Parts: sequence; C-alpha cells; structure tokens
Amino acid sequence: MLRLLLLIACSSTAFALVPVKAVDCSNSPNKILHFDNYHVEQDPVLIPGNNSVDIDVHVLKPISGNHYKVTLSVTRKVLFGWVIVPCFQDPSQNTCTFELCDILSGRSYNNTNHCPDEILASTPDFPCACPFQPGTYHLNPTKIVIDHLSTALQFLAQGDYQAHVTITDTNTNEEVFCYNAQVSTKSSQCSGIQCIIG
Repeated sequence: MLRLLLLIACSSTAFALVPVKAVDCSNSPNKILHFDNYHVEQDPVLIPGNNSVDIDVHVLKPISGNHYKVTLSVTRKVLFGWVIVPCFQDPSQNTCTFELCDILSGRSYNNTNHCPDEILASTPDFPCACPFQPGTYHLNPTKIVIDHLSTALQFLAQGDYQAHVTITDTNTNEEVFCYNAQVSTKSSQCSGIQCIIG
C-alpha cells in the first residue's frame, strides 16, 4: 500500500506553488479505496530528504487477484503550462501501468504483514500486501527516506507536479479508483542558478 501512496504522492518552477493535495475523483458505486486525513510533514517535499506521512486508508471492497490495473500519469509545471513526465519504467510511454496486487505483493518483505521496516515500526498492524479486507486502516506517522536522484534526473528534484491515478477492474472494465494529486518538491542540494531555474 505504501508504494501506491508513494506513486500517488510523487507526481518547473523555482518556487513551490502547490500544496500537497489529493482529491478523490471516483463516483463509482464499486469504488475499492478511499484516502483521507493525510498529512505530509514537509511541504514542499525535499529531494533527497526524510519525510513523515500519516493517512487513513479505507478499503471499501475486498481486493485480491490480478484484475486491478493501475494507470499513472504525471505532469510537471514548466513556465506557464504543464508537460507530461514520461513513465519511469518505460520512458517511451506517457503513462505507467501496473497490476495492483503485483506492486502490493509484499514479496520483498518477510514479516507478518509484508511491510517495509518503516511501516512495521510505526504501525505493526497496517496491511501492506494483497489480499485486503474491507476496513479502515490508519498509518501512524511513518518515516520515508527519499534517495538522491541520478545526475541525469536531478533537474526533476525541484518543481510542481500533478498526478492522475486510476484503477480499473479488468474483469468488468469499470474504473473503481480515481485520484488527482499535486505536490511540490524542492532540491535539498541545489546551488546557484540551478535553484533559480528549478
């Protein structure tokens, strides 16, 4: 679940202009997830840097199986408009697609709820891997470490971003999740003209 939150949270100007915000854009009666009461400690988000996130996750329907396709598109503000940020998995694509229960498989974490150590330390009963049962799950303030970007990508460390995330049930072709998010990021290592032009 943290990976999805991070996908939603990490969607140029010299100064951060947009506050962290996430808006549910789904009106489906079969919606599977809803987030609220989220808080991001640092706004703008520093890259690289440490941050803390807490959130309430409402699982509205049972989630399991390989039939929930996640689609993510990200745009970045440049001067007076927004440009598409290519998919980090495949830069030839303008959107990224994932299978929800693949990215939330928990295969990398050998503990009870298959969670990263940071979540295990802050909220031991928080579920991180499919299957998910309906219920409300609160993530206590949890430390997130954002690593250095490679030299070729450092220009992305500072700017205003928007992300649009949907989940489609491929069994019914119905969109069952939709969020629009915005975030500003700030480089913790920029200097000189780099800090001015972003």
